[in-house]
Amino acid sequence: MFFAINSQTNEKINSLTIESNPSYQFIQEDIWLADSDEIESCPKDLDITKIKVRFREGKSGVINYNGTKYDISPHFFIPNKSKLDINTIPESKEHKLAKNWIYNKIKQKDLKIIFSEVNKPNKYSNSINLFDLPIDISKIGIEVSSSITSKSRKADVICPFLTKHEILGLGIVFEIQFGKQKERTKIIRELDWAIRGYSLAWLLKEDFNEISDLLIDLKKPEVKVESFANLIKQNNKDMIRELKFVVQDLCRQFDDKRNEIESSLNSTLNKIREEKIKLENLKGFDANQFDKFIKNKLESMKDLIQPKCPRCSIPMRKIKNKMNDEIFWGCANYPSCKQTMPYD
Repeated sequence: MFFAINSQTNEKINSLTIESNPSYQFIQEDIWLADSDEIESCPKDLDITKIKVRFREGKSGVINYNGTKYDISPHFFIPNKSKLDINTIPESKEHKLAKNWIYNKIKQKDLKIIFSEVNKPNKYSNSINLFDLPIDISKIGIEVSSSITSKSRKADVICPFLTKHEILGLGIVFEIQFGKQKERTKIIRELDWAIRGYSLAWLLKEDFNEISDLLIDLKKPEVKVESFANLIKQNNKDMIRELKFVVQDLCRQFDDKRNEIESSLNSTLNKIREEKIKLENLKGFDANQFDKFIKNKLESMKDLIQPKCPRCSIPMRKIKNKMNDEIFWGCANYPSCKQTMPYD
């Protein structure tokens, strides 16, 4: 498991960097609880927030085929997991490779990145060691996802900054892509991170040497990073198009729901009118009393259908005048829009 919660501080701790964290000198003696986000299932009578985990140290000095030393990352684990009938989210090969790769870079404090400036997007003239940037080591994380067919697997190594960088933003995300990916999907992923303020580096399978089942390393000495500002600028049209699609879908959903409510209300009113006609034919029926009944029902149903603001085309809200207790419809954009409508 990648994260665990310390029972005393209630802090979510990263297994990759805990050994260098001065606040946790006695890791094995502390009580650690499982991160519920990493639990796939457990018995109903078991409190998912109280599952205890333990820390397992990584392996140092693993020597590969060419004599280079590497480290295998540490992790948290649940003792007697099978007996307790607890299932954690499966860790894929891509997850393990990404985790060990970034762990070694953290230990070595060495990962050269190159990036361009906004006014020169194709000139990658800026070069810096990733670990000379204000990285929040304790919050480095791994996010893994895959398609249903498992043909497109990726592991995102997320390196947030302590302070915002003028070009690179809030941090850098390394998208480690082990399968084929459509260009459209790539653009959407880039925009997703850029809008959140993160710069992005794509690392494909061919960018790595696979040293073993658990170890990979880059073929080139540096990684090309696209700054979040460049990504937004380059994909500006696509971003606007995607946002328009989102707005369009939301508007259609609202219109469908509104039409559904109006149709249901009209159907109910028609039935009430039919019943009124039948009752008026009965001897001794007080029609005025029934009119009052219908009027009260209609008043209670008014809130189900909110009129749209003529100016903003968004649903209005019911407002009570504090001076005279008069009820009226007012635009939800108030005070930007002061459009009103009678409640009756």
